[in-house]
Amino acid sequence: MLLLMRRQKGIVVANRDESAGFTLIELIAVIVILSILATIGTGFVVKTMESYQRTQTRALIVNTSRQALERMTRQLRIALPYSVRITNTGSCVEFMPIAAGGNYFSPVPDAKNSAVATATIDASPVVVDFGTPRYVSIGAMSSDEIYGASPASRANYASGNLVLTTAKTWQRNSINKRYYLLDNPQAFCVVGDELRFYDGIDVTAANVDLAGGFSIVARNVAVENPASPQPFSLQMGSENRNTRINITLKFSNAGESIVYSQGVLIRNVP
Repeated sequence: MLLLMRRQKGIVVANRDESAGFTLIELIAVIVILSILATIGTGFVVKTMESYQRTQTRALIVNTSRQALERMTRQLRIALPYSVRITNTGSCVEFMPIAAGGNYFSPVPDAKNSAVATATIDASPVVVDFGTPRYVSIGAMSSDEIYGASPASRANYASGNLVLTTAKTWQRNSINKRYYLLDNPQAFCVVGDELRFYDGIDVTAANVDLAGGFSIVARNVAVENPASPQPFSLQMGSENRNTRINITLKFSNAGESIVYSQGVLIRNVP
């Protein structure tokens, strides 16, 4: 480093050369310090971004799962309680939505009164609330009386105030003389990693045709226990007890997952 000497009133003054720079040691020290600061700062930024991404991912999972469960709950609650059944080895919950309902006035022909089969039932006016009325159900006590080719408690609906396509003798009368108009069966199924909704299912089929038309309710869905792959379970109701459907699903995304367990009660009005 160069020094310039100058005299001022007999005193020798040493000045740093204005063109002189930093020493190599000083430069190395600065580089090391900046590297340490950059490493610490980068790690902090990376962790902050990862935490933000995890929060966003979990929020997305929560929103997806809530929307899926709310949709399932709304649709299951308008189903005929005795039409709900678990199919496809536990991966599907199938049901028949109620399109309308009311009361009939005179007892219908059933196994007890031995009345003559009839295709016309004297009933209150029909006001369709949901979907399309295709079937009539009276006095059903199990899903076996609703589905199949020869159901005991289901008939094809024609028109008007309970006009059937053919004359029918019922299994039993409703204790409250109540009838229900039903639409085609529907189902929610877990297939692979998808939660699917199937509509327009064949009422005579024993299981849901998974290759048929469907809409996707949610993706990245799985059962909580892969060893027992049954996301749905059913507690069938009775004349004085509601039907309960238990749903347990695991929603995942980008390494994050949430397990939801929810029960849906279907009010039974026989």
